Amino acid sequence: MKSLSWAAICLLFPFFTYSQSIIKGRVTDKSTNEPVAYANVTVLNSSNGTNADGEGNFTLSIQKGTYQILFSAVGFASIVQSVTIFDTQTEINIALEDATQTLNEVIVTANKREEDIVKVSTSITSLSAKKIEDTRTWGLGGLTALVPNYTYQELGVPFQQVQSIRGIQVFSENPAVSTYIDDVNNIDILANGFAFTDIERIEVLRGPQGTLFGRNAMGGVINIITKKPTNRTTGFAEVGVGNLGLQRHSLGFKTPIIKDKLFFGVNGLFQTQDGYWKNDTTGTGATDGRANGKLVGGEKNLYGNMFLRWLPNSRLSFTLNLKGQRDWSNNTGFFVSQPDRDLALANPDKISLKRVGEHERNILNTSLVTKYYASKFTLTSISAYQTIDLSFKDIDFPGFYHSFYQSAIGEKLPPQEVFSQELRINSNSESKLQYTAGFYGFSQVGYEPSTNLAFELAPNAYSIFRNRSNNFGLAGFGELSYKVTEQLKATAGLRYDYEKREATFNGFGDASFVGGVFTQLKPDTTVSGNYSAISPKIALNYALNDRSNIYITYSRGFRAGGVNAQKVPANVRQTFNPEYSNNYEIGYKTFIANNKLSIGTSAFLIQWNDLQFFNLVAPFTYARENVGDALSTGFELEVSAIPFRGLQLDGSFGLNQTKYENFNLKRVNFGTGVETTTAIGGNRLSNAPSHTIFFGAQYEYAISKKLKAIVRGEVRNIGSYYTDIQNKIEQPSYTLINSRIGLAFGNYSLFFWGQNLNNERYLAFGNPDSSFGRSVRTAAPRTYGVTLSVKF
Repeated sequence: MKSLSWAAICLLFPFFTYSQSIIKGRVTDKSTNEPVAYANVTVLNSSNGTNADGEGNFTLSIQKGTYQILFSAVGFASIVQSVTIFDTQTEINIALEDATQTLNEVIVTANKREEDIVKVSTSITSLSAKKIEDTRTWGLGGLTALVPNYTYQELGVPFQQVQSIRGIQVFSENPAVSTYIDDVNNIDILANGFAFTDIERIEVLRGPQGTLFGRNAMGGVINIITKKPTNRTTGFAEVGVGNLGLQRHSLGFKTPIIKDKLFFGVNGLFQTQDGYWKNDTTGTGATDGRANGKLVGGEKNLYGNMFLRWLPNSRLSFTLNLKGQRDWSNNTGFFVSQPDRDLALANPDKISLKRVGEHERNILNTSLVTKYYASKFTLTSISAYQTIDLSFKDIDFPGFYHSFYQSAIGEKLPPQEVFSQELRINSNSESKLQYTAGFYGFSQVGYEPSTNLAFELAPNAYSIFRNRSNNFGLAGFGELSYKVTEQLKATAGLRYDYEKREATFNGFGDASFVGGVFTQLKPDTTVSGNYSAISPKIALNYALNDRSNIYITYSRGFRAGGVNAQKVPANVRQTFNPEYSNNYEIGYKTFIANNKLSIGTSAFLIQWNDLQFFNLVAPFTYARENVGDALSTGFELEVSAIPFRGLQLDGSFGLNQTKYENFNLKRVNFGTGVETTTAIGGNRLSNAPSHTIFFGAQYEYAISKKLKAIVRGEVRNIGSYYTDIQNKIEQPSYTLINSRIGLAFGNYSLFFWGQNLNNERYLAFGNPDSSFGRSVRTAAPRTYGVTLSVKF
């Protein structure tokens, strides 16, 4: 795949020479006519852009043609201006309005090119850098209810979680909601959990996105874009502390090394927080007294992100990105739980573990994004390499689990390695016909943590489970949009995916580690499977005017099939098939009242077929099987408004009615030999709240020219849902109240904030299968703190 990337780069070099025109202009404040210093000037779908000087003046070299240019500045609402260049020099002057008076024009990359959100035939929530900061969205969990019909469940650590959109979710390491960070796909759940800092925007695409994004976009896509360096030297530093031992400190620096040519950026974050569960060993038989009274669920995170961007000319760009994060804890909440829902909610800060465990995860993402911008199309090459290693010890599950592969209890597993390569061509002209086409491929060597472990039978005696996977996939995709009339646009897309998945593994009792000696009692088994999928998309979009659109779409998503990572009984399939979803949607988007009001609404129907679910098929042995179908229908609404200067209101509402179709779930109690059958048909989908409601109000008051006061309040209401497929573990509807208040003086700000101020106690996670217990994890109590930051 590396050779593909270099081949693509070599093909681009013949296009390096061309003639230039000049755009000159000035960016001013619309209300005062004063210059807007250091405003950003960005040509969409190109590497071209610049910054205005201290007097708001800018100069930009560009080819003749028609372009969409984004003008933005801190404290002002961004706007997009269409500009046609005929002459060798063109002048354009732009007046920006204060962000407290009008809404931003929103640009998204849902179709893998930069477009106005109103014109995209997909339900999208786009969070700007300011909104991410205002809502304290520090991780994926912060999107719950903020995004309609989105919920987040955590298995004790951010890199083991269940994301659900419109009820579509996952019960294994392959996610149902695909997460991208700076164009790179996180192949499985273990790759998630990056801490958020210095984020440009987050786009949440709701509903299947199989045509352009492929595997594991069953429920939708989370697209995270971090801030890139530009011609202006900038930096920031932030210090934050709070209750529960919270510390969160970050800093960053971006600068041009050679103006208009070479740019460098780096940022980092350290955060730590104590757990909120107090361990009680009463009745557990614990022999180590140090475990009693110890806090459980704490974690430390160290994150770094570095960019090097080179623009040989305005047609070509190379962006090298390196992201890394270390997560570690000696009082881990990884995979531990409270044994019963009712007991947990009655004592939400108590947990009973015989031992308190530890974990460490290290992840490193390296990517090279190469883009060549011609006058009518863009060529893109995205090459990525990812490694993840993980270790854990003394995980009370019940019983004790430790990471193991060949030599030591609690050792780091061999690193998961993923290579991926995407080659893509996009149209970028203003013609009636728009297109996207490309190829994607990946290879993955994986060591899934729940099947590479030592299960403790007695002191210094362990039963060993091992699994090594080799996965490979190729895909070709294309999408065409054609303007039938000035108002009506039709879109059709198609993707073909092929995957080969292979696993080498053992079964319960096939290997042991006794007295420090590893013994292979039975040889490992290797099983492989081949899978393919076709993902179509059809959409119609009708423009009522430049700022209002109605759309109707059909799209299909799929999640890859695979091989069960443990040896299963002869009467159980070692492999399982892909699952699919069909999404039918109608929606409406508009910006009205001089961009002081935006509305987005949609209604949807999703058919989820052949869903994969873990079944206990033998002692200590789980197998994924295709157990049945499901249905999800609903309605979504998002509104933003600025009724008067300084006050912004944001709201969202999601209504979701779901059910499993007619199928039965069979379970065997391997202690008694008794088999039970549970009818699942008609039950609600697990982790699918009946509704989500978000309302936020923020008021900014200018005390003086430089000093302003900011007050924010939020209410999030999540409707009732079940965490398990049998609908036995219920989380009733609950409400969270958040607030943020502070002062901003020039480049400095000081904010006091509180989350869950009403101290609502609810479930952060519950068993997806309640056949053999109803274990859960309660969510964090009231948290509060203070954050001091400076930007330059």
